[in-house]
Amino acid sequence: MQIIYCLLFSVTFMLASSLPVAAKDIADRPENVQPLLVGQSIPDVMIWNEAGAPLKSLELVKKQPTILVFYRGGWCPYCNAQLNELKGIESQLKALGYQLIAISPELPDSLKEMQQARTLSYQLMSDFRLEVAKAFGLAFQVDPSYAKMAEEKVNAKMQKYQGETLFTLPVPAVYIFDTNGVVQFQYVNPNYAVRLHPELLLTAAKVALTTK
Repeated sequence: MQIIYCLLFSVTFMLASSLPVAAKDIADRPENVQPLLVGQSIPDVMIWNEAGAPLKSLELVKKQPTILVFYRGGWCPYCNAQLNELKGIESQLKALGYQLIAISPELPDSLKEMQQARTLSYQLMSDFRLEVAKAFGLAFQVDPSYAKMAEEKVNAKMQKYQGETLFTLPVPAVYIFDTNGVVQFQYVNPNYAVRLHPELLLTAAKVALTTK
C-alpha cells in the first residue's frame, strides 16, 4: 500500500504545466478528456444546489478547503458505491477542515430525494447544464447504444448539452481545492468502474494541507 501512496502522490502532486486547459469542449470519448490539472485554478462557473439556486464555484471553495467529487448519477451502481464509501471518511474530512461536495448532471429536484434515500449528510449539487463538467474538461459524448442500454437497464437519465442530439456524461473524478481555488490533488479515470479508494482520498486530503 505504501508503494501505491508514493506512486499516487508522485503523479498528482507534481507541478502542472503552466499552459491553461486547452480543451473545454465535449470529448468524443472518455479517454480523450483533458481535465483540470494540479496547480491550476477552478473554473468560475455555476453549480446548482438542491433548491435550484445557482452558486459560483469559486465562491463555494473560498469558504474552506473543498473536496469535489464528480459522479455520473444516482442510476450508476459504481457511483452509488462510491458515495456510500465517502460516508465512512466524511467525519475525518470534516475534522481536517474540509467540506465534501458531490456533483452530477442530475436535475436539482432529484438531489434531495437521493440524499435522503442514501442517508448522505454531505452536499449533493447539480451540473444539469453540464457547464461544470465541460469547464473542468471532464465532459464526453456517450455512445447512443450505451445510453439506450443504461436507460433500459438502470433507468438512467442522462442530460443533453444545449440541444445536442448526443447524451453527455462527466468522467468520474475527485478534486481537492484550497481556499484560493487552486487544485491540490486530482484523480480522473476514464474507466468508470474504477474509483479512488476512500483511504487514499483521506491520505491525499491530509497531504494537501501540508503542501503550502
